[in-house]
Amino acid sequence: MDYLVYKWKLWYTWFDINKDGKVDFADAEQERSKFSKLHHLSDDEKKTVMDQFGKWWSEYVLWGKSEMTESDFIELMSNAWKSDKQKFVERMQTCMDMICNIVDTNKDGDISLEEFNIIMKSAGHNDKSLDEKFFENYHPVDGKVPIKVISDSWVHFVTCEDSEKPDIVKVAFEFGV
Repeated sequence: MDYLVYKWKLWYTWFDINKDGKVDFADAEQERSKFSKLHHLSDDEKKTVMDQFGKWWSEYVLWGKSEMTESDFIELMSNAWKSDKQKFVERMQTCMDMICNIVDTNKDGDISLEEFNIIMKSAGHNDKSLDEKFFENYHPVDGKVPIKVISDSWVHFVTCEDSEKPDIVKVAFEFGV
């Protein structure tokens, strides 16, 4: 369980976009606004993305709460894991599939380097070289990675207890993403 908690703490840092020590809807607002702006979405597309991001944040990041400290987040994740591992894995699969479908704005089933950089920048990650290294670790074909591969890597990151198994997302966090 210690290994999972370690990775959940890394994941929590992803959500504290404004770096104020807590995760709340201000972080969500910053991420979804920047994402919409960087993608140059039409008004209709922007509304859809903003709504979807809001729902995803509310359900999967904040667990229905208005704000979350790291200890709150770890406690909720730990309790859900201990209560029913299979249900937790299913929740995380739904979580990752949902966010990956949101960020795949052109709905082609793939993420290009440009799209990946927008995702990373929206989440407050501004080191393009690290983001590109992260992307390259997915071994893109023709400059793209299937959205399912990305989703599954994040599910693995938040659910795999085996520290001996390769974990592309953990490695990215550890090299500074």
